[in-house]
Amino acid sequence: MKPLNQHRELSQDFRMYLPHAEGWLAHVKTGWDKQYCYAKNPDEDFFHLIVNGEFYLQHGDEKYCLNCAMRQGILTTERLNWQTRQNRPH
Repeated sequence: MKPLNQHRELSQDFRMYLPHAEGWLAHVKTGWDKQYCYAKNPDEDFFHLIVNGEFYLQHGDEKYCLNCAMRQGILTTERLNWQTRQNRPH
């Protein structure tokens, strides 16, 4: 792993934004106990695991992996989302 003070070129912007942040918490999954994402992947009929070291979002009892949070519209990559967002509570 490179030291934090060294720069490397990125081919894309990895930042994500939570337009309606009230009530949401961001976590890193630690440990090996089973935690499932609240949403299912397309064309799957089962809930998938959130694995050790994975970032996820939580709102009450609902836990979402970042892919599902993006797909559900909870997260966005639009930096200027506050200019175009609709009033959509969770």
